[in-house]
Amino acid sequence: MKNDLTCAVVRDLLPSYVESLTSEETNKAVENHLSACPDCAARRDAMASPAEPAEATEQGREVDYLKTVKRKSGRRVMAAVLCTVLLIAAGFAAKIFIIGTPAQEGELFVAEAVEENGILRLSISTPSSATAYWGWKVDTADGVANISARAVLVSPLFPNGGGTVEVPLDGIGEVRLCDRLVWQGGTFILEQTTRLYEARTPYVGDIPAINRIAELANIRTNFGDYLNSLHTSSWPYRWTLEFTRGGWQGAIGKDPNTFDTCMARYAIQLLALVENLDEVGWTYTDHQGEAHSGFITVKEANALLPELTDAYNRTHAGCDWRPLPSVKDYYNASPVELQKLVDITRISS
Repeated sequence: MKNDLTCAVVRDLLPSYVESLTSEETNKAVENHLSACPDCAARRDAMASPAEPAEATEQGREVDYLKTVKRKSGRRVMAAVLCTVLLIAAGFAAKIFIIGTPAQEGELFVAEAVEENGILRLSISTPSSATAYWGWKVDTADGVANISARAVLVSPLFPNGGGTVEVPLDGIGEVRLCDRLVWQGGTFILEQTTRLYEARTPYVGDIPAINRIAELANIRTNFGDYLNSLHTSSWPYRWTLEFTRGGWQGAIGKDPNTFDTCMARYAIQLLALVENLDEVGWTYTDHQGEAHSGFITVKEANALLPELTDAYNRTHAGCDWRPLPSVKDYYNASPVELQKLVDITRISS
């Protein structure tokens, strides 16, 4: 059959053709043309493809819109979470490196104290290399000056562990560092002395307590290793330190006379800090193998106080301490009085 249909005619017929509205003869003519004309065949195929329903198209658009919204919401949530994490991290860093916390008693100690022209200058340090202090303040009330600071981690912003604080002494009777007494009425009070005062015990039979007192009094450091021997069954109650052979010299040296003299001084501190202790004794064997012993009573200790006090005053210009009557009732009554006892009984370097 001769195909006389042109492309224009076929394209006009295609809508009816794909809807099966044309006659059989017309269909054959159109099909003959389509078999020889790729362009018209492609148009026929496009018209013959089922059209996507309008409802489905709209649903597709809604799905795409929701996906877009979800993606944007997810990004917003992630951004909000990231911002929150960064803010928390920044707050934590500010807390530990800038704001810090109030320094506590025991974190700081006075390395040096100088009183001059009505000003007490304290060089304050810390045993911790990881902690720095800033914001030093001196608050005064009722004749008491209290030094405070804030503790932070060491950083380029705050690299120093300690500091120097000046306290005007006009009207001030006590100076405290983070509430710990460090100066009173012209006497500088060592932290170790405060610990000694807190370690006081009423009973010589309290082994942990007397061991702590001996350690804080530097007995082992100055005189060597020892064992405790206690007499608590009857009066007078005695505490004897039995120094082990070969280790008794400590920082004192090998002269027994020096040992006995210095040990008597430190024994006075022990008598003051143990309420029911009447005597302190000691035994040791010197480097030649000869055994030695000694002891001091409360009465003998009280009798030595004027001599020790006068000797201290002579070697410390401007010091005019008066000896107190008893190691039991006076020198253990406050940290400042105990510090005076520690000073007058300390071994001179």
